[in-house]
Amino acid sequence: MQFKSKCDAIVDDIFSKVVNRVYAAGDRLPAEAELCRSYDVSRVTVRESLKKLQMMDVISIEQGRGTFVKGVNLGSFMKPMFSLIDFGDFDINTIYDARLYIEAGTSRLAAMNRTKENLEVLAEILERMRGLQGATDKKSLAALREADAQFHIHVAMASRNEILKAAVINLETISAACAKRVGKTYAALEDVYDEHRRIFEAIRDGDASEAERAMVAHTIKSEDFLR
Repeated sequence: MQFKSKCDAIVDDIFSKVVNRVYAAGDRLPAEAELCRSYDVSRVTVRESLKKLQMMDVISIEQGRGTFVKGVNLGSFMKPMFSLIDFGDFDINTIYDARLYIEAGTSRLAAMNRTKENLEVLAEILERMRGLQGATDKKSLAALREADAQFHIHVAMASRNEILKAAVINLETISAACAKRVGKTYAALEDVYDEHRRIFEAIRDGDASEAERAMVAHTIKSEDFLR
């Protein structure tokens, strides 16, 4: 029997309230301090829960304004399998086999379907990664890992396929948990920026085959690093 962590219990509760329209699209969630009191947890746990809901595209966190409900869609229902990771049900081979096949196709579709807005967002993320390459301190590595995850998610968004977007969000969460479990962070790789730049350039140029090749090479190298 698997037991939910406090974080997962909060995610499930807020998600359920959004589905049942206790919180409607556009509503502002209670402040962090109020959520801490309501769920009797620390601020760290609340923030982790909100970050997971943000990754599920259920809420948006706006600096200085608060946390707002976006609603639920197909991607929201494909919730990340956090509890399975906690119990070690996935190994690196399983995770990266899935990433290899899903993200290769996603990058191909992104090269075919990307919009100007998609490219602008990807370029901005890539610029952040360039500024963080070679970082060694924990804060910068965490920022680089976050940019890495957002890059892959926005490639999936550029594919214009909600199922692939949901799958990539799940895989990013699972991959991060796996890396943490084995005590490594892909963000520490020296050429992380160049690998993502090649993927971006192929998508920008509409070269579906090259986008797929670049993503496959990147995924294989990531898996090798985590072994």
